[in-house]
Amino acid sequence: MDFILIRTNEISLKNKNKGIFMNKLKENIEKMLEGKTKIKRINNRFYITPKKNLKSYDKDKIKDNLNKVFGIHSISFVHLVDKNMEDIKNKSYELVNDYIESHSIKTFKVEVKRADKSFEYTSIEFAALIGEKVLEKFKELKVDVKNPDMILYIDIRQEGVYLYSEKIKCAGGLPTGTSSKGTLLLSGGIDSPVAGTLMQKRGMVINAVSFHSPPFTGSKTVEKIIELAKKLSYYNSNPIDLYMVPLTKVQKAYKEIAGKNIVVLQRRSMMRIATKISDLTQTKLLITGESLGQVASQTVENLGSISDATEKIILRPLIGFDKEETIKLSKSYGFYDTSIKPQTDSCTIFLPSNPATKSKIPVLEKIENEIDNLFSLELEALNETKRYRIFKEEVQELNDFENILGGTL
Repeated sequence: MDFILIRTNEISLKNKNKGIFMNKLKENIEKMLEGKTKIKRINNRFYITPKKNLKSYDKDKIKDNLNKVFGIHSISFVHLVDKNMEDIKNKSYELVNDYIESHSIKTFKVEVKRADKSFEYTSIEFAALIGEKVLEKFKELKVDVKNPDMILYIDIRQEGVYLYSEKIKCAGGLPTGTSSKGTLLLSGGIDSPVAGTLMQKRGMVINAVSFHSPPFTGSKTVEKIIELAKKLSYYNSNPIDLYMVPLTKVQKAYKEIAGKNIVVLQRRSMMRIATKISDLTQTKLLITGESLGQVASQTVENLGSISDATEKIILRPLIGFDKEETIKLSKSYGFYDTSIKPQTDSCTIFLPSNPATKSKIPVLEKIENEIDNLFSLELEALNETKRYRIFKEEVQELNDFENILGGTL
């Protein structure tokens, strides 16, 4: 029998709440694999049996899909045989041969775990015995117990002997849907999609708010944001609702009097609008991709001024990251090529040559109060917002704001 073994890590520490986390992980795996498998849980592991022979599946696609399910620590493509020497030996030969065909190897070792203590050999004895058989069959190989090119894993249990040749590390974290719900301020840049993914990795379900500035930003900008939201949704296991907010009128209102404070003032307006969307969709907090000192609006003083515009908790998972670290994550999560597409970002419209780095809240509030209809313009932007429900490659435009129900946005 062929199947996929899924291991957890952090979930195993949850004690009395473990069942909640394991059930959500099972649900997320089923959604990712679209019902093409049967899943059985034993303690901290899942055993996935495909509904057709595992060899007929695209293993690379399975690995890619399962690597997008947070909560999985590692996977292995495993074979179960009876506890007799001939079956174990033949399956060992098959696994070593398959590994040689797909990798360049010179050394190996055999690692045995004997959960069934009635088995006639100890772990060390059986590892040596199978190692000897492999050496006889594959004369070009040598044993290296410290740093082998390949490890043949043999797990002897009551029900039979499990064999596999790889432990494939996955994304880890907690299953998405086991923490609270948040609203991501999603730009077209590198940082915010990574920030949203990191919060999903901590079990959070998210929706997203993005700002654009028509006609200064065109349809390509909206398409880029939707593409990033699609990629986010693969890690969410549920649709993501994206709210596209037109900010142009608010930005024009600031243009004449804001001076060097315009960037921070725009961000304060964004926070107020995102807060209203968060309230309407019943999320608990806001998430941004800000990193301390990365740009003028992200100094301690300016971050404080921006945070002052909302009573919501703001999570900034990248606050201590440098750009190189964020780019590395962006590439690993599959956002980078989309994020670097040269489309105009709303935040760069009306950008002053010398933006404020140490804004003062009383000064900002004075400017805001001098614009008689500022808060009406923010409400108008909210009312003109377009809403999209996005899941993988499917995009649906919605007519109304919809609350989060049952973990689905």
